Amino acid sequence: MKVISIFNQKGGVGKSTTAGNLMAEFSRRGKAILGVDIDPQAHLTKFLLKNDAPVSICELLSGEEKFIDVAQGTLYGDLVPSDRSLATRLNGIANSPSFIFRLRQILGDECDTYDYVIIDCPPAVNQLTVAALVASDYILIPTEAEYFSMDGVCEISRTIAQVRESKYLNPTLQVLGIFFTRYRSNLTITRDMGDVMEKAADELFNSRVLKSRIPNTCDVPESQAARKAVADYKASSKAAIAYRALADEVLEAIA
Repeated sequence: MKVISIFNQKGGVGKSTTAGNLMAEFSRRGKAILGVDIDPQAHLTKFLLKNDAPVSICELLSGEEKFIDVAQGTLYGDLVPSDRSLATRLNGIANSPSFIFRLRQILGDECDTYDYVIIDCPPAVNQLTVAALVASDYILIPTEAEYFSMDGVCEISRTIAQVRESKYLNPTLQVLGIFFTRYRSNLTITRDMGDVMEKAADELFNSRVLKSRIPNTCDVPESQAARKAVADYKASSKAAIAYRALADEVLEAIA
């Protein structure tokens, strides 16, 4: 089992969309997939489940429910859902120093039947984010090719460094790479940011910018509204082709 966190503390960069589409692409390749929605906004949950889940990751992390009772089946693998109660109850369930290790323990104890676990992180640095990074083998960083995204990437690097530099947290955590979402190849700033991000990936993470770029196309929000992966909504879409390429790139990197 390999655990991948989709992480960027900047909102609106496509974390949940990427998590859902990677689940779809991995499962299409015959992999056993678990998605973990650890974001109180619950966008991945809303994308994959038609109805509200009776229990969520909040009850799992608090110890009120067992994994088998929380995980839900979806078209693209199993899902540990989230809901907004996670935000309101976070201080109560995270008041123990051991909280940041709880998700890693749960995945280690309950999830060895899965090939891949994909964690959708919140757009913030808090106990939930740290718990996700402690539980992960790899990080994928989605970002837009714009100037202010560079600030977000620098902030991410400090959070990741804190986790990797502690032998008690996760010193083996690896950054698979940065990849662009809402990519518009016709803009000069977009092309220029590719060079900037390539340098940042190398210097900050000892990693790289992935070749796959998710284009800025209406097929992505339309597929979300239809609660389908882009490839199932419109197989010929440039975004569907890009997500297939991203899945191939990720699987090749961690095989």
